[in-house]
Amino acid sequence: MRLALIIVLTASGLAFVLYFLTIESGPQQAVDMPWQVTVLDERHSEVFGVVLNRTTLEQARQHFGQLDGIALFQNQAGAFSLEAYFGKVAIGPFSARIIATLDATADQLQALVDHSVKRVLTEDGSYKWSLTQDKQAAQAGRRIKSLAFIPGYRGMDQAYIEQRFGEPTRRDTVDETAELWYYPEQGIRILVDNDGRELFEYLAPADFQQFYGAN
Repeated sequence: MRLALIIVLTASGLAFVLYFLTIESGPQQAVDMPWQVTVLDERHSEVFGVVLNRTTLEQARQHFGQLDGIALFQNQAGAFSLEAYFGKVAIGPFSARIIATLDATADQLQALVDHSVKRVLTEDGSYKWSLTQDKQAAQAGRRIKSLAFIPGYRGMDQAYIEQRFGEPTRRDTVDETAELWYYPEQGIRILVDNDGRELFEYLAPADFQQFYGAN
């Protein structure tokens, strides 16, 4: 049993390496990779087959094949957000978690508090509400405003990311091991962490400028 497990793990590792050699040098380029973002206009960009501010939650569920749940958040500043979790999704060679922020007005988000079943305090000081099943189902038609991509693979160092995304227009230091990289023209912000997992955030360029500025 132990020998079989070693063989499986070795084969999986070789397959991962061969896949990267293929996408780096092969005639056919892999699609839906984290660095492949198409800006359609200031309000719409496409990544992982999702067009931000156009694709609905239900359309994304059909595309990714699963939806783990929807939750309402309130940060320490009092602002609400509605997030949908797709769990582990296969994106090229990556196994990653994808989180979608849904488009909703402040009044609509506030009203959802009355349809929650549980509230917890998260590690970053935000409140998280779990919604009733019927209210989760009612969000299917909402459009996706932004996506977060959290790969399970930890091998993306700074050189690897910069080679594929290019030089960021701005870098903010988070702590001694992590930086935030900004790409406003593409609507991308990346948390580059030498000791942890990377976090890739995607917004349409106009939304990115509203949240983070042009530079």
